[in-house]
Amino acid sequence: MRRVGYIIEEIVEPSNMEASFRQVLRGSKRKRSRQGGYLLAHKPEVLEELAAQIASGTFRVKDYREREIIEGGKLRRIQVIPMKDRIAVHAIMAVVDRHLRKRFIRTTSASIKRRGMHDLLAYVRRDMAEDPDGTRYCYKFDITKFYESVKQDFVMYCVSRVFKDAKLVTMLESFVRLMPEGLSIGLRSSQGLGNLLLSVYLDHYLKDRYAVRHFYRYCDDGVVLGKTKAELWKIRDAVHGRMECAGLLVKGNERVFPPGEGIDFLGYVTFGADHVRIRKRIKQKFARKMHEVKSRRRRRELIASFYGMAKHADCHTLFKKLTGKDMRSFKDLNVSYKPEDGKKRFPGVVVSIRELVNLPIIVKDFETGIKTEQGEDRCIVAIEMNGEPKKFFTNSEEMKNILLQVKEMPDGFPFETTIKTETFGKGRTKYIFT
Repeated sequence: MRRVGYIIEEIVEPSNMEASFRQVLRGSKRKRSRQGGYLLAHKPEVLEELAAQIASGTFRVKDYREREIIEGGKLRRIQVIPMKDRIAVHAIMAVVDRHLRKRFIRTTSASIKRRGMHDLLAYVRRDMAEDPDGTRYCYKFDITKFYESVKQDFVMYCVSRVFKDAKLVTMLESFVRLMPEGLSIGLRSSQGLGNLLLSVYLDHYLKDRYAVRHFYRYCDDGVVLGKTKAELWKIRDAVHGRMECAGLLVKGNERVFPPGEGIDFLGYVTFGADHVRIRKRIKQKFARKMHEVKSRRRRRELIASFYGMAKHADCHTLFKKLTGKDMRSFKDLNVSYKPEDGKKRFPGVVVSIRELVNLPIIVKDFETGIKTEQGEDRCIVAIEMNGEPKKFFTNSEEMKNILLQVKEMPDGFPFETTIKTETFGKGRTKYIFT
């Protein structure tokens, strides 16, 4: 694939800079902070200054402070940069990530737009269902202290393989070399550039050289499914070799095993395509919080968060045991939006009635008394064509009359029909149901 040319123009686009500003200053806490207040008060000047620095290639992250957090039971030291610098970094990486995304294999996830852990879990379950013989064994591995161990020179080698704009490469290098060693945990650029490193050194190597069919990676955690143990041990040796080339080390807890023992990956334990449970640590953490928290509002938030995990696994009984509530999907609640004007809202795109002539359609519902640019008291008709919902407006008294008659019938809707045209008067055309 060719190297990407000059994309700084995309980065300094006012819409991209504005979106980055909003993203960094989201939430009332950030807006009320001293830095947030200053940025909001001087927004045009700040965006103009940052855009000029990016366009000239002189933007650099000047300062950072370190903060310790506990994540997943581990103590992590993250680097926090000023909000103003964060806006520029976000603007740069929003465009860079968009170009990098095209180069990642489909089954790599984490910090990639619209590719979260549930998206990747769906791929794992689908492959196990469609190819049970080719997913009889699993090789699971993890990279030791990935961000701290990354070799900066290797990251820049991967960057230079993708981008050829010297200004952009120089700015990205300043992000990569912010720390004396490794990649900064907390800097917006680290996830995308870390993914790029593993994509070049591992993902495409396994896919292209070894033709691995079932390979999934979530950041520095990887899973390979195969037909035999011997096949997976060969892949294991290849993974070790590639990680050594990149200056990284695979953890000693790697193993090859049948999926029936449970693949602990993405926050779930997958025993097969039709049997997935939530990871034990997540269940325990939720149970402790529910026991400790007394605020009714906070408990509702915790239950909603846990439901977001539980609905992707087979744990209806567990959910009821921990929350006292039955798991129900939105469609089971049988509720819908009720507009203040009392008018129905129909899904689908609006099409011209001329486009529907002589085509079979299914009429689902209608609503009268709609005001449009063409006039008042129009009728909107909800239809289905080739399985796709659509709708059209009409002012035909004949059509309105027929729809009102059908409405009075017990099982009138939906009904199949074809719209035809008839000529009357001095070359005038009307549309009718047939």
